[in-house]
Amino acid sequence: MKQFKRWAAMAVAGVTLAAITGCASFEMTKPAPAQSQRIAIKVSGEDLSGWSDLPIGTYRVPDSQVIISGHQKGAEVGAMFGLLGVAIAHAANSSAGANAVKDAESSLKIKLDAPLMAEVGRLTAEAPLSEKFSTAGAGTTLTITPGLVLTYLDTSDVRPFVVLKVNLAGPDNKMIWSTRYIVSTGASRPLMGAGGWAESDGAALKANVQTSLAQGVKVMLADVASPYKRDDNSMSIAEGQFPFMKQRLQVKGYKLVEDDRYMAFIPKLGDVLVFAGVNVLDKEDSSVRDAGKDDVVLKLLEPKAASKAPKAAAPAN
Repeated sequence: MKQFKRWAAMAVAGVTLAAITGCASFEMTKPAPAQSQRIAIKVSGEDLSGWSDLPIGTYRVPDSQVIISGHQKGAEVGAMFGLLGVAIAHAANSSAGANAVKDAESSLKIKLDAPLMAEVGRLTAEAPLSEKFSTAGAGTTLTITPGLVLTYLDTSDVRPFVVLKVNLAGPDNKMIWSTRYIVSTGASRPLMGAGGWAESDGAALKANVQTSLAQGVKVMLADVASPYKRDDNSMSIAEGQFPFMKQRLQVKGYKLVEDDRYMAFIPKLGDVLVFAGVNVLDKEDSSVRDAGKDDVVLKLLEPKAASKAPKAAAPAN
């Protein structure tokens, strides 16, 4: 019932309005508090929450951590009929998501816990990160809940996003900080057919996920160990694709760091949004510039023409 209430409020009031008004909270834009002792890292063993991490109408692929989105329709209409209407809209959209991937579902049985912790172990095995983190022990703990969001950009093209929801808790298990690290790599492509994500038992998708996972862990560990600056006097405008959204967005926020392939960017939007947190954007599909005085916080853009020849994901450094 609490989940339905949240969905109804979001559908009626509008996520965008709640996210940009003064009443919104912005906890997920904040840096991790400094820690004097090493931080233990573990996976939660849970799935992304339907209460706080997913919009209406997503579909969870059984026996996986894969979530289908971008196909939803009619959520606003459902909300006109109260909680029952929202429930019906959610069920109908979730069913539509299941139908959209039914021919590929055997290739989507992907779980991220093991490769996530393997990447954490690899990066924390040597200094300086070995001095900040461990993969065992008591005390302050960073708990990670991973997920893979496949977002339909149109009726065929799909873009994968690796989502790492992180919670930092003290020795008393009281949460002291939380955010998300969201990564997308390479170009979108159809789910089915020649060159699609599901071809050869999902080989292209699994390679893409591994690259995004490595890049996400890299940014996450660096940001927690020595937080990147969030400067309200130096705002940026990013344009790109964000999880769960068909539309491309232009968003105001903080550019944290960039290299020749990726940039880490935090939308200055409220925590109610399911893509609030650190978004690691592939510069092949996104751009960033300094914000001007006339730039709005959030703007919907026209879709970008889909690539006809998907490129292989580049390995993370």
